[in-house]
Formats: sequence, structure tokens, C-alpha cells
Amino acid sequence: MKPSARQSANGDFLGTPFVALPYDLLKNYADLGIHAHEMIMLLQILASGQIRGTTELSAQDLGDLCGMSSKEIMWSVERLVREGLLGIGERFDDSGAHVTYFDLQPLWQRLRGKPAPSSTAQSRVWRQDPVTMFEEEFGRPLSALECDQIRTWLGPEGYPEWMVVEALRESVLANKYSFKYIDRVLFDWQRNHIQSRQDLEQYRQQHRDRIRDVQAPKRSQAKDAAPQRRAATSATERSNAPKETTRDERYASFYELFPES
Repeated sequence: MKPSARQSANGDFLGTPFVALPYDLLKNYADLGIHAHEMIMLLQILASGQIRGTTELSAQDLGDLCGMSSKEIMWSVERLVREGLLGIGERFDDSGAHVTYFDLQPLWQRLRGKPAPSSTAQSRVWRQDPVTMFEEEFGRPLSALECDQIRTWLGPEGYPEWMVVEALRESVLANKYSFKYIDRVLFDWQRNHIQSRQDLEQYRQQHRDRIRDVQAPKRSQAKDAAPQRRAATSATERSNAPKETTRDERYASFYELFPES
């Protein structure tokens, strides 16, 4: 049977990859509490899994696909995770790099009318990947060498991701947008055996205490010197004050003739 003219005209389009979408999702997504822009995001995750074979997408990548900012993606993902409609997983790939992936199993469970599975992947709180976070804080794309440095911190050097993020925060607060500065911060924490967030907070508190102990004597000396400075100032003012002249009564008649003398 000869194909119709319409089919022939659309041959190039029909030859491109298609995504299989459950009609129940398209029909019931609003009843599940999924917003329209969140539906677009879920469709992009679904398409990535079917076409690319992976749901490993950064906030920036997913935002570009959906026409949304990375922050809007983060808010949407966090809400869907809280509502039990999306899961987040983390793993290390073959090269040892840390990757984050999306898990749509909670969504399929809700479509079946079942509660979302209580899994580690779903209960994790999703966050931006480190490269995207660095780019947002630095206000520019990272170079290939800078991306390699982040992978080195997280891989061979063995720093946990939360520690790298905290070191980035330290650099931003110090207005030091430098990978060398961040590397020194991480080395200092490693040298001081920082292994948890609690260790880091204690270390920071000890640092604040040391600064306060150093500054306390200086403040005390300044406070003690204040009365002396005031006394010296008063003495100077008194010495500079115009002196009152004492009249000699023997020249009373002279003063009467020249009263302003």
C-alpha cells in the first residue's frame, strides 16, 4: 500500500526518537498535585531515561531542557521529593566520580494508587551538583582544569561533598573567589582532623574564641587608656585657655584712663 502524502511529508519527523508516556500520567497529573511546569520537568527526566539511558541530570542541564532556571528546578525537585512523587539517588560511576540521578519509581507507585516506597533514594534531599554550585557562586562557567580540581577533591583526595561546599562558602564569605584559597581551607581542615559537620563547627568556634582572646587585651588597653587621654586633653585645653590678668592696684588710675589695656 502506497503511503499517503501526509505520511511522506512527515517521514523525517516520524523517524526521530519518540518517548513512551503513560496516558494515566497525562490524564491524572493535576489530581496528583503536580503543577504544569513540574510535569514538563518529569517528562524531560522520563525522556532522558528512555533516549539517553540515564537520568543523571544536573540542575543546569534540566533547567536548559525545561526553559527554567536552576533555582526553579531545585525548588520543584525538592517539592516533588517531599510529596513522595520523585526520588533522588547518589552513586559513584566507573571513574569514581560522584553522580546524582532521578528515580521515577515513587511516581509510578502513586499512579498505581500505592504509597511511595520508603527507600534511601527517595528520602535524600536533592541539591545542586558541585560544578553548578561553583559556577553560580563564581558567576562564570568553570574551566576544564577547575572541573578536574573539583573531581580530584571528591575523588582521589577523598573530601566529602559537604566539606567542599563548606569550603566554597568560606571563600565566598572571605571574598576570595580562588580555587587555591579553597584548597588551602580543605587542607587546613584535613590537618586538624575535621571529619564531620560537628567537628567543623567546633573548629570554627575555637577559631572565634582565639580571635576574641587576642582582641580582648587590646580592647582592655584601649579602655584603660581612654581616661588618660581625656585627662591629657583636659590639661592641654586648660594650658591653652586664655589666662586671666591680675590688676595691680598701684596703677588704678592708669586702668581708669585706659580700661582695655
